[in-house]
Amino acid sequence: MSEEGRLIKVPNVQRVKTRFGTVNLYFRMGDYREGPLKSADGTQELMDEVNAIKARLQRAADAHKRPKTGTVGGILATYNKSAEFLALARSTQREYQFIIDELAKDCDTMLLSDLTRAWVIEMRNAWAQRGHRVSDLRVQVLKNACQPIIDDDKDTRIEGDPFHNVKKAPRPHDAGEAHPIWEDHEVYAAIDAAIEKGQAGLARAIALARFGGFRRGTACKMPLGARIIGYDDDGTPHRRLYWITEKRRVLCDKREDARLTAVMDRTLNQTITIAYNSRNQPWKERQLNQALDRLMARLAKAGKVRAATDDDGEVYCPLTIHGLRHSRGVELAHAGASDAEIMGQLEQLSPAAAQEYRRQANRRRMADSAQDKVDNVVKLRAGHKAKRAAEL
Repeated sequence: MSEEGRLIKVPNVQRVKTRFGTVNLYFRMGDYREGPLKSADGTQELMDEVNAIKARLQRAADAHKRPKTGTVGGILATYNKSAEFLALARSTQREYQFIIDELAKDCDTMLLSDLTRAWVIEMRNAWAQRGHRVSDLRVQVLKNACQPIIDDDKDTRIEGDPFHNVKKAPRPHDAGEAHPIWEDHEVYAAIDAAIEKGQAGLARAIALARFGGFRRGTACKMPLGARIIGYDDDGTPHRRLYWITEKRRVLCDKREDARLTAVMDRTLNQTITIAYNSRNQPWKERQLNQALDRLMARLAKAGKVRAATDDDGEVYCPLTIHGLRHSRGVELAHAGASDAEIMGQLEQLSPAAAQEYRRQANRRRMADSAQDKVDNVVKLRAGHKAKRAAEL
């Protein structure tokens, strides 16, 4: 009973009258029944006894749900709380968490000892039916989660490296390039059109991505204070960009490209960030994507940039803001920058992307070189033909 002497109403208590006229108390929740209970009806002791039963049942349910050690579900749960996962950008964490939850449903109780290269390839092919990017991301998240065990020579739960030489799911033959590089005239057409439409902050975002090589998140959040004055070895002042990038948390410390400076000089500072939206506020990433898509669709319909048509026959532009970063990478490689120099310019931690930019630049350079040779042959033949015609 309570301090005032009143009976306490305790939930989940079932009262059963015996043949001797007494009443036994039972705990009842769903199909689960336990009792008779020891405490008297309507007392605080009965409330405490019922709460203790509920807590015990909840612990049992949590233990049942908790992935077992040595399973794929267990290693995914560990990765979910690892320093590597927590160091990812928030947007990447959300994307990876969705994948982790999905993987847990597919292979929660699978033993790590059953994780073989053949199984990874089989799952990659199964996931690829939903798209090559879907497959690649799931293989990558699973690899990230298993990497500590793979690297531990003393841990034998996974034999060898089941992800070794597992290639990415092939892109469909009719799939276009995900983020095609921009031609210079398309960049300047977009910047000029944005300024003419009173979207100076959009022009700045385009310039940051193209001439600074910044990802979308950094282009949205880089503050005006990131533009500082630096000095050359001889003491000559110059403009520098100094900031920690948003996704990889890598230090950006580089001289500002003169083309970016020119766009900055053409536009006004309106808020705490370099780029800004039509309300003179910092961009949100999705908002920036939508504004750029609308601008480029107008330019595509006007024939000023490349155009494509969707399934409904609507004209759009396939260029993206991330393609501007690729354009910067290929430009650096085409100029002869080394992998380390490209990594320094684009704030990269791995040379993989730098090497891909170099391959793209080499393909373009070789293609242009081959065309130069064809042009020379055509010119030479035209000269011979004109010479023969003159002799007749």
